[in-house]
Amino acid sequence: MSRRVARPYAVALYEVTHREGVPALREIQRQLAAVAELFERESGLVRVFEVPSVMPAVKRELVATIARALALRPEAHRLLIALETHVRLRFLPEVVQMFRELVDRAEGIVRARAELPVAPLPEQVEALQQALARLFASRVELDTKVRPELLAGFVVQVGSQVFDGSLAAQVRRFAAAAAR
Repeated sequence: MSRRVARPYAVALYEVTHREGVPALREIQRQLAAVAELFERESGLVRVFEVPSVMPAVKRELVATIARALALRPEAHRLLIALETHVRLRFLPEVVQMFRELVDRAEGIVRARAELPVAPLPEQVEALQQALARLFASRVELDTKVRPELLAGFVVQVGSQVFDGSLAAQVRRFAAAAAR
């Protein structure tokens, strides 16, 4: 549900700002991520925007104060105003995520996540990144996570595609085949 709510805001922001180029888009992304981090740290802050007893003028002034304190670009400020007006500030992290995906697509970047049983060596990360770049014909930004319960192998997720080469998956496939 939250992605469905966030998508129109992210797309509108992208449409308004994409002509300024990738550096401007990344700056807006960083600024909005900073606001989302602020809301995460100060959990009661989002609640202020959702409580009907707080006057709309107070909410608008609070958004303006946040925009000034973080030196937000006008586009980012207007997005916060739109989210506040429609009581959607709780979806800001999802808006930031979807906006980042749109900017990544414009830059030809594919984000991937690799889960491994032990921390990989830098050359292993580089080799996996290059293999994925060839497979997807894009620049790949790879994030790694250590999951000792995998025991061996790895799991790579690129978008909605999952490549599960873990020992656990191989054992499940073997068990399923043996059960037939």
